[in-house]
Amino acid sequence: MNQPRPTNNRNSVIDLNDLFQKIVFHWPLYLLVLMAMVTGAMLYLKYKKPIYMSSAKLYLKDEKKGGGEEMDALKSLALFNNGKNIENEMEVLKSPILVEKVIAGNGFNIRYYIKGTVKNEEIYNHPPLHLRVLGDSSKVGNYTFDVTRENDLLKIKQVNYTTDTSLQLTARTGEPFTVGKDKFVITFPPLTTGTPTNTFRIRVDSVPEYAYEKIEEIGTALVNRDATVILVSYKDPVPERTADFLNSLLEAYNDYTLDDKNKVAFKTIHFLAVRIDSLKEELGLLEKQEENFKIQRGITDIDASSKLALEQVKEADIRLSEANLQLSVFDQVDGYISNPSSDYPFAPVLGNIDQTLTSMINRYEEALREKKRLSLSLKPTSDILQNVESQITDTRKTIKDYIAGYRRNADVVQRKTQAKVNQIQGKIANIPTYAKEYINIKRQQGVKENLYLYLLKKKEEASVAYASNVVDNKVIAPAFVPDKPITPKKSLVFIGFIAAGLVLTSAYIYLKYFLNPSVLSKKEIEQVFDLPVIAEIYQQEEGARDMSLQNRSVLVEQVFNMRTNLKFLLTGITSTPTILLTSSISGEGKTFLSAHLGNSLTVSNKKVVLLELDLRKPKLSQFLGLDHNVGVTNYIIGNKTIEEIIKKVPGTDGLYLVSSGPIPPNPIELIEGERMADLLAQLKDLFDYVVIDMSPIGIVSDAKSISHQVDCALFVVRYNFTLKSKLIPVSENIRKGFFKKTGIIFNGIEQDTFYPYYYYDHYSYTENKQHNHTWLSLMKKIKQRIA
Repeated sequence: MNQPRPTNNRNSVIDLNDLFQKIVFHWPLYLLVLMAMVTGAMLYLKYKKPIYMSSAKLYLKDEKKGGGEEMDALKSLALFNNGKNIENEMEVLKSPILVEKVIAGNGFNIRYYIKGTVKNEEIYNHPPLHLRVLGDSSKVGNYTFDVTRENDLLKIKQVNYTTDTSLQLTARTGEPFTVGKDKFVITFPPLTTGTPTNTFRIRVDSVPEYAYEKIEEIGTALVNRDATVILVSYKDPVPERTADFLNSLLEAYNDYTLDDKNKVAFKTIHFLAVRIDSLKEELGLLEKQEENFKIQRGITDIDASSKLALEQVKEADIRLSEANLQLSVFDQVDGYISNPSSDYPFAPVLGNIDQTLTSMINRYEEALREKKRLSLSLKPTSDILQNVESQITDTRKTIKDYIAGYRRNADVVQRKTQAKVNQIQGKIANIPTYAKEYINIKRQQGVKENLYLYLLKKKEEASVAYASNVVDNKVIAPAFVPDKPITPKKSLVFIGFIAAGLVLTSAYIYLKYFLNPSVLSKKEIEQVFDLPVIAEIYQQEEGARDMSLQNRSVLVEQVFNMRTNLKFLLTGITSTPTILLTSSISGEGKTFLSAHLGNSLTVSNKKVVLLELDLRKPKLSQFLGLDHNVGVTNYIIGNKTIEEIIKKVPGTDGLYLVSSGPIPPNPIELIEGERMADLLAQLKDLFDYVVIDMSPIGIVSDAKSISHQVDCALFVVRYNFTLKSKLIPVSENIRKGFFKKTGIIFNGIEQDTFYPYYYYDHYSYTENKQHNHTWLSLMKKIKQRIA
């Protein structure tokens, strides 16, 4: 009995050398795939739209990275505060509102193409036609027009990809036409020799939708952590448009920033102008009243006591007016912070009234501005926005509490001042009536004059601040027109396609060989059976029946090799050897090999008998050109003698056949009976070799039933046919010791495939014992290496 070889644990490990040999064998496949991938890369580069990227650098004045406590002190004294946050400003640069202004203002949502068969070529600079929207262009969009010019007429086709419909219309150049609710006009220059006559495509995108699409192509990043310089980038298929769009975006951002700064100053100036005009009218009335009083009374001056009383009451009135002004301003501030919908306060005189309140108002304004900027890019439910809203609420409450306390103090001062005024007025009561009237007129006039001069001064300060407002931002590196696209990059595309081709081809080879459920190599057989393969037989044409041993074909040489190895297995057997051939399933070639093995054993004048014991599905008789009507079954049931069932195989010397006979209903009972043992004993006496063609052991147990009467069992495994899973039951039968000696035959190996190439190094025979290279055989080999 064969001793099983030690099993190795490398069954699941890929042999890299074996894999490399497979790759080398399939070099035509790799060459074909690489050619296809290079062609694919060229087509991809031809039809893929290149993407260009331009960038610009913008310097921002960041209050967070300013001068610390000094900066905070100056900030509290400033008339208008405009602190910035770099991170917020980066979001503002990509805000939909700003991008929409850029797109609508420059017409970036209207694009022109020359319509092509495969792809359309975009025209950016100096398109031969121009479309203009009659109306608000920011509310128009998602139109596609194909325009063809025929003499003075324009044939316009409006394509709707959503509903897969189209609208045909005609118009003259410069003549308005209406599509839906929108009106357009297309102007076309006069036809000249160089004017193209192609069909042009015009795309009009919705500005809001296009803005959100363009936001994804805008990038912002700090140059480094300590700098306040932002690198702004933009991607676009047209190189010139990348620079134009980016420069327009930065210009729009600067305009937005300057407008944001001017809002407070403008409102302050407007407030002061209204108050000054009102005081001017009041002063005019008081001066006219004084003039009429002097004319009516015929006086030009008043006495010293009246002057003293006038000075005292005037000074008291000024203090009272200041107190009233403070209360008026506090009322205005209170009304402002109580109205959440207010944008910016005017705050014209806070700087001279209370520095603490001014600082709190500045912080409140800064929080409002930050909320406004964040709302451009964040959702209302954002945690960051909710945090800013909480800060605004806390600051508003603090201001209200501060004003309430200050108002109580101002009320005390107002009452004391009013009491002093009343005291002085008591003294004035003793002055003559005409002098008393004159003092009252001068008193009102003095108060109005002081207030008028104070507000006029504040207006001038606000005007100077408004006129001196400049943008803190500086474009230190404007956008440029890029020379080369960032995608696709030719080298990376070719490398990617080639790498993909190599990976896919290698994966195909891996799947073909390593994940194939069928047996493809003798190594796979040896790993399952732990037995050597005694013969490897090339695949023959279906139904090959040439039993001649003189043609010295590849099959004959391989069968003789099997015969030689078989004799080594039969060493030590003194009686007539009984050889059984079986397989795991039907169709693996055991019948074919039984016939050729028996024929090869007839060399040296040996007599060999073939016993057709596949009683369920006999094929051996048919293969040898005989019938199986009389045979084993007849002998076992006793109606035929052994001499009557032995037949001479035609065309061979020393080869005989015992057919199966009629197919019985109980094959296993016949095989296990005494008559079968008697038949085998008589055949051993009559012949030098007994070769048994048995039923597949993987399907039925016939082979195991007769195993004790067999000297050697040969198991046939067919290339790319036998399933690996079917080998395991067969190997278990071998390990259980049913058979005395065993061997494996690897049958049906396809020529010009990897395994013959690898194991036999191209060595084969022809009828003339030469390897005949023809174009047909060469093409067949290349086809095998590609498949």
